[in-house]
Amino acid sequence: MLRNGSFTEGWVDMPPASGFLINQQPNGWTLRWLPPGESLFGADDKAAGVPECVHKLSRQLPPNEQSGGANALILEGDTTYKMFHGAAPFGGELVQIVSGLQADSRAKLIAPIQVHRHGDPDPYGAESGVWVNGEGRWVHSGDMGDRRWYEHVVEFTVPSSGTAEIIIRVKSKWPRAKDFFFDGIKLEATAVDDGGGGFTPGHPGGGQPGDETPATGKTIRLNVPAGVRVETEAGDRPDVLVVYVPPGYVVELN
Repeated sequence: MLRNGSFTEGWVDMPPASGFLINQQPNGWTLRWLPPGESLFGADDKAAGVPECVHKLSRQLPPNEQSGGANALILEGDTTYKMFHGAAPFGGELVQIVSGLQADSRAKLIAPIQVHRHGDPDPYGAESGVWVNGEGRWVHSGDMGDRRWYEHVVEFTVPSSGTAEIIIRVKSKWPRAKDFFFDGIKLEATAVDDGGGGFTPGHPGGGQPGDETPATGKTIRLNVPAGVRVETEAGDRPDVLVVYVPPGYVVELN
């Protein structure tokens, strides 16, 4: 199912952009920004700067913007994701392809996004949009509001491939400061039922943690603490096992 919708699963630092700027690509997502001079996703306006794309932890925010605060920028966990620039038009996107969904079933993506307009009076000065398999639309900042969460909702039918290509985009059209925040992204969908012989990512009926048996016949035994959920996904390296550990836990290898 959808991975890292709360942006709590870490990131990788991307190669330096625009001098010494190092953007953070959230694990599970592909990050892209528009280089200066490129059209803002097909519009006549063009990008003029590279946005800064980083994670913000709750403790790095003012108390009213921390998790549970009156103006919380965190909807789940202790992290929010931010794209921003202080003085230039910019565009950026996050992409994730989810596989293993039940073909022809109905599904829904919910993607909360918040924009800080910094006094820009133009309701079209910033926009955000969400698409799933090409279905979706832009929403301008006049509808999004200022410093409040706007929930993008895309309902769709899963194609025969069982995949959902999720694209989240934002753009700022003028040389004025704009901040975008992302958190609490959810995909409500039905995973393919494997018949009960294995463990389907995010699917509660597909086995118990510690009993994962891939179709290849190879077995990985996990000793999972009570209250910790296991989610799996297929990798492209047969000799690599990636383990994402919740805060406070350590990994011991037998």
